[in-house]
Amino acid sequence: MNEPSPHISSQPITTYKPSEIIGIFSSFLARHAVNAKVVYLRGVYLASGKLSYGGYFYDKLKDEDRQEEITIRLTFQQRENMENGNLVIVGGILTRDVNHQGVIKMSLNVSRIDIIQEQAVDENEIKRMELRQIKSTAGFKNVDAILEQLLYIGERPKVALLFARSSITMSDFEAGINAAKVAIDFTERRVNFSNSQDLVNTLNDIDNQCYSALAIVRGGGGGIEKLDDLSVLDAIANLKTPVIAAIGHVEEKLFIKQLVDKAAPTPNGLGQYFSEMVEKVSEKKSKSRAAITEQIKKQFKEQLEATRKQNKELQEKLTLLTKNQKEATKKHNEQVQELTKVHQESAKKNFEQVQIAQKQNQELQKKLSDITKVNTEAMSRLQRQMKEQSEAHGRAQKEFADSLKKMQDTNGELNKSLSKLTAQNAQAAKDLNEAKEKQRELEKQLQDAIKGNGSAWKNIAIGCIVFIVLAAIVLLLALYVC
Repeated sequence: MNEPSPHISSQPITTYKPSEIIGIFSSFLARHAVNAKVVYLRGVYLASGKLSYGGYFYDKLKDEDRQEEITIRLTFQQRENMENGNLVIVGGILTRDVNHQGVIKMSLNVSRIDIIQEQAVDENEIKRMELRQIKSTAGFKNVDAILEQLLYIGERPKVALLFARSSITMSDFEAGINAAKVAIDFTERRVNFSNSQDLVNTLNDIDNQCYSALAIVRGGGGGIEKLDDLSVLDAIANLKTPVIAAIGHVEEKLFIKQLVDKAAPTPNGLGQYFSEMVEKVSEKKSKSRAAITEQIKKQFKEQLEATRKQNKELQEKLTLLTKNQKEATKKHNEQVQELTKVHQESAKKNFEQVQIAQKQNQELQKKLSDITKVNTEAMSRLQRQMKEQSEAHGRAQKEFADSLKKMQDTNGELNKSLSKLTAQNAQAAKDLNEAKEKQRELEKQLQDAIKGNGSAWKNIAIGCIVFIVLAAIVLLLALYVC
């Protein structure tokens, strides 16, 4: 049976954006009277281990008898005197906020603390609470959504079933699993649940094999408390594979059920869970196919109607285009005729211009021939002149070389004469000096004679002086003549 197609009601509907509805609830919660009162809460203090944010620490206050807890905001001074496991009474203002995902979060801004008991829970319990905090911080995986998504897109999920080594599979569980095997691949593993280390190793091995989910299956009875060993709980809290627990009976309160991503009430319930999931996804796919078929029919009808309307519009446009084309063709033919006429006139004019250009070219060719002839004759005359000038230049160079040689020879003779004259001048200067020296000696002798012999010697002296002067004059004249 096909679902009724969705339709938009004609009645006015008040709609909100997600941000608007979140703002409305935030405003409502902010105005509520509880925010104006100091509220006192009693519980077990659990430190989150996170660094401060904005100067505050956000830790947990756990119920003494149950697993419920609330976030408390503390300052560093309030926190430093607190230890994990303290039973305390805290007072403060209760706040409630709506985050961007529409989740209402409640917390207590602590203003006073009273420690009632130093150690309200043992170390193992504190460790379990820390593991639960680690798991909460990492986030619980949505097993239902993961498996349903794979089934919906036609992929077969891979599920590992972890049984106790000696356990006997229940018939109801087998019936549910067998019904689900049409769409899910199950792999069975056996392990000794009493050996915690063996169980931890098996869990880590399965976690490394890329299963879609891991299901821990065990009935009730003795030894079931081994599943709450700290090593097992630590392994569960850090698994990457989504974990399903189908352990014991409903009334058995095991801590491991708080760390897994999904808890089935019993192993039988787990078998039924897989069976119902396969059936539910199959039904969704069938409804989806029917809805898609109906939607496709509607879309096809709408497209067909739109196509018809479009064809009509296109036919009208085609008629208009045909009319416009005829008019355009007529106008084009007229333009072609006009252009042909213009082209013919232009061709005639071009022909006449070509004739004139050819005649002008012939005349230019003749003028060019005459100019070439004149240039050739002028070039011949120029070459002859250059040859004559070159020969004359050669003769002039030869004459210059001969003249230069003669000048060089004459200069050599002059240099020789100059050297000879220089030697003669030197000898004449030497002779002159000797004559001067001789003159001084004679003058001395004359003076001496004058003192001793009187006028006779005076005449002799005068004669000698005259002789020396005449000799000097003759020598100078000889040097001048040379």
